[in-house]
Amino acid sequence: MTSFIVEKQGEEIAFDSKFESLNDAKAYIKDNLNYNNFAMNLVEKKKVSEKQIAWMHYLATQSVIDSQTPVEKGEYIDLVEKMYDAGKNRKTKFQVRLPGITLSTVNKGANIGCVYVFENNQYVGKITQNGELNDALGNVSEDVKNLLEDANDNLLQLAKIYGHESGSCSICGRTLNDPLSVQMGIGPQCLKNFN
Repeated sequence: MTSFIVEKQGEEIAFDSKFESLNDAKAYIKDNLNYNNFAMNLVEKKKVSEKQIAWMHYLATQSVIDSQTPVEKGEYIDLVEKMYDAGKNRKTKFQVRLPGITLSTVNKGANIGCVYVFENNQYVGKITQNGELNDALGNVSEDVKNLLEDANDNLLQLAKIYGHESGSCSICGRTLNDPLSVQMGIGPQCLKNFN
């Protein structure tokens, strides 16, 4: 086992890597952390520094540890999984506009893996990686909670309703011109994300 040190938020973290080589850590990241832009950018670099090597080992090792730690699933875990599954082929965040709210994946910073919740273009809260609604600001109304419950079960259907009623794609926000797309509520390219 190789030991490394990374600096995270001003604090040094020493750890033993669970991977024999950098290539093993990179392969793990590609297979398991493809939603994490920071990790994927490190993996794709041709030349990396010692700090970057340590970070790749840290991210892969922490992911293994997290996967082995039993986590209690929150009530919106299905919604988080659907959002990240639908947005897995995108380099940028994945957004879905629904009647009354917008949901957005997070692929930068400390909240990677969470889903941000917006009401009328205002941030009101987030759903954590394990599906728990974090309403630390107290801004999530009962209407938003009801919409999140519906989206947990019927994300695609609600997205279609929004797009059909608004005339804009519920994913990218562009105006829908094709009659079939207007009826579907999602443009043909964006619909591929849900297939």
